[in-house]
Amino acid sequence: MSVQQHAAIVILESIHVLTVNTAGIRSITRDATLGNVSSQGHAVQYSMTGAFDTLAGWVNAIFELDSTPFDDNVAHKVVVEFTAFVQAYSGLMLALIEKHGVLTSARSPLGPDGAIIGEEIAYLQFGIAVFGSWLTGYVPTRVVELAAQEKLAMEAFEKAAAKYPKPNGGEGVKTGARPIKAAGTLRFPEPPK
Repeated sequence: MSVQQHAAIVILESIHVLTVNTAGIRSITRDATLGNVSSQGHAVQYSMTGAFDTLAGWVNAIFELDSTPFDDNVAHKVVVEFTAFVQAYSGLMLALIEKHGVLTSARSPLGPDGAIIGEEIAYLQFGIAVFGSWLTGYVPTRVVELAAQEKLAMEAFEKAAAKYPKPNGGEGVKTGARPIKAAGTLRFPEPPK
């Protein structure tokens, strides 16, 4: 296996894991009701924190990989996987909008204003932006398609963020407040030469 094939496997797997995690958070969010929100709210928050930590680990792993751009066939696969992730992410943001009343209710640990959700989704979107910027270097033949998906992710985030207050008194995510590098590092063995 070449270093470039190794990089492709790691990146495709990272996107797949992020998609599965995000779809899981979407399901947890959709399952929140006024009757279970005292526990389900914590599950939503911890799942989003975990998703950011996983995302940060993948970003750190990608940083360690060979940075040779992929051929168009592999670049296409990356964009297809990223598109599936954006669909799951958009679904999560929609679920957060739909469950706003539940997640900010009196019994919710995320209430009363949902600032905790605002903070978690801001960090998650920040991580996705960093991740997307790394992916851009690997898919030069598919940059326009990747950018279109990143735009869809940002639009979904903005709709959800409009329902939940911005963290830090409206200033948004402070650089370094939850740094990518400190959040987690995944190590992969070097591919065989």
